[in-house]
Amino acid sequence: MLAAGLTAIGLETYLPAERQSPIITTFLTPPPPFDFERFYERLHTRGFVIYPGKLTTADTFRVGSIGQLYEGDMLALVEAMHAVLRDMGVALQPT
Repeated sequence: MLAAGLTAIGLETYLPAERQSPIITTFLTPPPPFDFERFYERLHTRGFVIYPGKLTTADTFRVGSIGQLYEGDMLALVEAMHAVLRDMGVALQPT
């Protein structure tokens, strides 16, 4: 649900769906003016915390899906991420 929601707004996953983990999802960093620190902080002020680091040499960020999470939680996160990206002026190509 997370990957589907975020790819629908124009983000791209680092791995293809068949290789994606159900616990943590890695996304390619959107184009400028995306700034991860601003993105992270703005999500945090909305009550969401994502991983602040990355494990690949590719320009990516990660989102964990660990714990007791429900459909409403995932939808709220996708909505918050979309709002923050719009507020930052990041142009995405929705699918």
